Amino acid sequence: MEKMEGLEPIRVALAEGERRGWVRTEGQRMTDILQSGEPFGFLAEASDQTWVEVFPDETLLVVPPPHVSPPDMRLPRSRTEVSIRVGDYQLIGTANLRPGEQDDPMLRATRRFLPLTEVVMARGGGAEESLEVVIVNLRRVDEFRTMEPG
Repeated sequence: MEKMEGLEPIRVALAEGERRGWVRTEGQRMTDILQSGEPFGFLAEASDQTWVEVFPDETLLVVPPPHVSPPDMRLPRSRTEVSIRVGDYQLIGTANLRPGEQDDPMLRATRRFLPLTEVVMARGGGAEESLEVVIVNLRRVDEFRTMEPG
């Protein structure tokens, strides 16, 4: 995908399929945009320059534009390897969870979207793909397992 002025590449997986296109983040983290619950503008790759609204609750997962958070935005978290199934996607990656969150579904339920890093993702038993970051809609997850270290 070629980069367009002020726009960043994004992949959005919805129940009806995956779309690629562009989003305008204005310097915000995509996780924060999703957590707000407000619809965001999406310009589909194959569209005629027509913007559509994407509602965060309708997403299964998002492969966000690259973003490096300032050090003061980073909170202490425990790095936990997880396996997640959402729709026909299977993901294995590193979740940066708050203390106790890995073992407590109620704590995880307080958060709607969980970014995973160092992700291996497959769709419908297809080829695996390595991705730097994937943001998962926890309200759409069919299975969430923590993996034993090692």
